[in-house]
Amino acid sequence: MSLTTYDELKASVADWLNREDLSSVIPDFIELAENRIFHELRSPYNEKTIDLNLSIDGYAILPSDYLEAKDVFWNYNPLSRISLTQLHSYVPVSGQSPEHFAREAHRLILFPNPTVLDTDKIRMIYYYDPGRLTSTATSNVVFTGAPELYLYATLAEASTYMGSDSSRWEQGYQNAVGRIMQHAKTAEYSGSTATIQSGY
Repeated sequence: MSLTTYDELKASVADWLNREDLSSVIPDFIELAENRIFHELRSPYNEKTIDLNLSIDGYAILPSDYLEAKDVFWNYNPLSRISLTQLHSYVPVSGQSPEHFAREAHRLILFPNPTVLDTDKIRMIYYYDPGRLTSTATSNVVFTGAPELYLYATLAEASTYMGSDSSRWEQGYQNAVGRIMQHAKTAEYSGSTATIQSGY
């Protein structure tokens, strides 16, 4: 069975479960699966690079699809991540090049607070939410690259709902995550583009 769209995913879940009476709740299973996937998955599939504008107060507004920062650079120099507690414990300093960053709600804060020039640049590589599947948004980059990840995660959620053993689906999900991360690691060290062989 093809597995390239939201409707095909719903049909596959019903087929694998051999249940025709769950059509009204399968979208709920998919939504729960997506919540899990985007909470756990950190891979090139959901990775972006963006240049941010820094305010005079030393912070930048994070993009709406932000999940987690991977790397942050100030004028191409890497910054180290610190906690908000650490950041607020430091004595305020201004006019120096930043060495650290922390996240506060929807903001990225740099420390020390730099004097911003037109030539200064803050670049962030981050993991993003590629959008949820719906009847109109029938696919996304993660589903296209690893449909089995969606399938197994959805089947695991369905098993929880039905009170049945989900170990088979959990194993399939973990194997899919492992393949993605192994290919991502290989691609990073080789310098090639990360592509995943589907296990579906």
